[in-house]
Amino acid sequence: MTMLLNIEEIDVRYGRNHAVKDVSLNIADGEIVTVLGANGAGKSSLLKAIQGTVKSTNGSIIFKGENINRWSAPKRVQSGLVMVPEGRQIFISMTVEENLLMGAYSRKNVDVTNEIETIFERFPNLKERRNMSAAVLSGGEQQMLAISRALLARPTVIMLDEPSLGLSPILVKQLFELIKEINSEGLSILLVEQNTHMALQYADRGYVLELGNIVASGTPADLLADEKLAKAYLGGD
Repeated sequence: MTMLLNIEEIDVRYGRNHAVKDVSLNIADGEIVTVLGANGAGKSSLLKAIQGTVKSTNGSIIFKGENINRWSAPKRVQSGLVMVPEGRQIFISMTVEENLLMGAYSRKNVDVTNEIETIFERFPNLKERRNMSAAVLSGGEQQMLAISRALLARPTVIMLDEPSLGLSPILVKQLFELIKEINSEGLSILLVEQNTHMALQYADRGYVLELGNIVASGTPADLLADEKLAKAYLGGD
């Protein structure tokens, strides 16, 4: 199994706040790996360190066999490491289609017209609003736009930070089916998610973070089989 992304003992600090502590994890080609934990566990800080929008103060990030610690966030995107941030962060002053074009910004001199039409075939609601401000979209539509925008960067690994946040149960199910679908098309996925049951239903492996530390890892079956772990971190009864 080819490892695409290896995180080795990275730390993230905000002043005196030690948000991520000696975290190591990996994701192989074709995997869905989930990172679980309560609010404040360090999940988002971990993704931001991998993306390069915050600096890790220790350890290494190896992507496709290269140490990318010194790479800028844009270079990491160009190399195929792309994040969909928490809260979607779409550009509401732009149209739906303009948001999609921003996803392909790192791909210089490339005509993405056909790729955008393929996205519109997949998401008819976005197609209907292609020339409207993204502000008119519902929460679920905004999440689909954010993921589609990321796909236009042609990622090898896509990182999703709390994608189901604020969505109805029906939309959450549709979202996870989309995650499964894009994974089947060849994308590896690193998923940070508070909906633990859905995440473990779709993931190949999982890690549990508590206060910046990994306290458990394994297959979904392994994690759910540990009664104390399930009760403390995974919403078990």
